[in-house]
Amino acid sequence: MGEPNQKSGSAFRGVGVAAALGAQLILAIVLGFVLGHWLDGVFHTAPWLTIAGVILGIVAGFMGLFHLSRVLMK
Repeated sequence: MGEPNQKSGSAFRGVGVAAALGAQLILAIVLGFVLGHWLDGVFHTAPWLTIAGVILGIVAGFMGLFHLSRVLMK
C-alpha cells in the first residue's frame, strides 16, 4: 500500500521534463527579445537589434533544448 506506482512516477517525470524543455526555450526567446529591444532603445536601431535578439534567443533556446535532451537520454 505504501509503495509508489512506477508508472505514475514515470509519467510525472516526463511531464516535468517536457515543462522544463518548453520553459527553457520560451525563456531564451523572451530574454533575446527583451535584450534586443533594450539595445534598440539605447542605440536607436529599431527594429534590427530586436530581430537579432529574437533570432539569437531561438538559436540559444534550441541549442539548450538539444543539450538537455541529450543529457536526459543518457
